Amino acid sequence: MTNRSDRWRNRRKMAWLSMLAGLLFPLLILVTESAQLGQIAPPFYVFVGMVVTAYIGGAVVDDRWQQGVK
Repeated sequence: MTNRSDRWRNRRKMAWLSMLAGLLFPLLILVTESAQLGQIAPPFYVFVGMVVTAYIGGAVVDDRWQQGVK
C-alpha cells in the first residue's frame, strides 16, 4: 500500500489542471475570437466542474473513512 500523501497525488494534479484550464479557457476564447470555442464552453465547464467536485468529494469521503478506521 502506498503512503497517504501518494494516494491523492494524481487526483490533486488532475483537479488543479482542470481548474487552471477553466481559468485559461476564457482567455483563449478572447484571443482567438473563435465561435466554435464559445459553443463548446458549457460542456467544457460541466466537465471541469465535475472533475474538481469529484476530487473534493472524494477527499472528504476518504478523510471521513480514514478517521472512522482509526
